[in-house]
Amino acid sequence: MATKQLNIFVEGHDDHDLIVALLYELKGKAIRSHPTRLNSKKRRGTTYLELTPNGTTILVLATGGWTRLPEYVVQFREAKDTQGRNLIVFDADFAKPEYPQGGPVQRNAALRDLVAEFEPSPELFLFPGPSREGNIEILLLDLINPNHQQVMNCFNLYDECLAQYKNPATGQRLYYIPSDKRRVYDYVNVLPLSPDERKRHQEEGGQKIFENPLWWNLMADAIQPLRMFLDKYVQ
Repeated sequence: MATKQLNIFVEGHDDHDLIVALLYELKGKAIRSHPTRLNSKKRRGTTYLELTPNGTTILVLATGGWTRLPEYVVQFREAKDTQGRNLIVFDADFAKPEYPQGGPVQRNAALRDLVAEFEPSPELFLFPGPSREGNIEILLLDLINPNHQQVMNCFNLYDECLAQYKNPATGQRLYYIPSDKRRVYDYVNVLPLSPDERKRHQEEGGQKIFENPLWWNLMADAIQPLRMFLDKYVQ
């Protein structure tokens, strides 16, 4: 029988890097880079890991968006053929009248319908956490090391400053408030990173250095549901 394959499908590079960092943190020396499979380092599209001693192959795949899951039908079927599992870890997004597939309930149903033809029973986790609207950035803002919370306090003051400027005729704001994605990037950008960390962050796709506990608290309450989800299936 082929080695059991466990797929973890995510949307983007931050999602990919967070999952990989969590797997190493959860499984310690029992998990390692797969000795016979090439990992995509520059863009981190797919990382191959091996779980010892059973030899399970774990693929963490950044798909580029939830609607692209059908492009990975081969990987879905490989996991099924080896008695493995397919995990989908995507954003729940926000429920809006103009976006009927946003929100945890709607996105869960949409994802299941999207892969039903080749995977009738995927295991799903939606960011930022169970039954919550939002995305990975909302979770990441809850994982910032408390020692650097003052960075976010400064960002909040900046937001308040921008918000006070309005068009006198319409009352509309003159400036956009930075997005959560921008805030997460800028949080890492202002940290006293090592030269290697700064190179990774600025030159290799905005890496967030999730494995460094000085910057991120991977034991925070907000991430416990994700930790339990991964720990349940990565065996």
